[in-house]
Amino acid sequence: MNALDEYRAAARKRDVPEHLLDRALRLARPRLELRSMDGADAPVVGQYGGRPQLPPDVEWSGFPAFIASVDCAAVPVGDLDIQLPQDGQLLFFADNSEPSDDPGPEEGRVLYVPAGTATTERAPSEENASYTYEQYPLRGRLDRFMPDTNNTVADQDTLRLIDPYVLDYMDETMNGELTLGGYTNPIQYDPAPWPATGDDALILLAHADYTFVDTPSFNCAASWLIHPRDLAGRNFENVRLDIQAYM
Repeated sequence: MNALDEYRAAARKRDVPEHLLDRALRLARPRLELRSMDGADAPVVGQYGGRPQLPPDVEWSGFPAFIASVDCAAVPVGDLDIQLPQDGQLLFFADNSEPSDDPGPEEGRVLYVPAGTATTERAPSEENASYTYEQYPLRGRLDRFMPDTNNTVADQDTLRLIDPYVLDYMDETMNGELTLGGYTNPIQYDPAPWPATGDDALILLAHADYTFVDTPSFNCAASWLIHPRDLAGRNFENVRLDIQAYM
């Protein structure tokens, strides 16, 4: 079953009225999950961890840590509801050392490398080598997913109405290597309400969950957020990293 079939089955198990279920399912949004998925026939669309491929004019010492890269040409960008580039590479960097209440721009970034750009593999400095994750390929699976009741959506009433019926349904698929698009995974708050309205509104570009290296008792829900106009214009300079720590 796909994600919406699972959600529908959980709702019907609790006798959700069909008209209410139909109304709720309109909130579903596409999301691409990127995972190791050993043995799966899903296409390879990216790399987790290891050493990044960077243009010669980009400085990198190993911090913020390289989390993952995505080959946009291998992503079904037309099936998402955010405007990802059609080709080139997106590289995601984030602070994976210890929890930060207010991460600054030096603690997270997204680098877009257009197709055809010359790059070389970079090694972290000896000081920052411990923040490098094991490298492995990421395979993509596209599906549509519902928000949870911690998300802020325009039709909040529907979420409140259906929530008591589907308490036994837990969407845990977001806790993984990397996801593109879809709703955020709020722990304490929702950093990107949907739909995005206003000039200052942010949307979720990508999300990752990982363990902090220096404080392994804490996990991190990291969200790379971007203004829709910047994404459409391929401007990744103003990407904001939102970090929410949990145990």
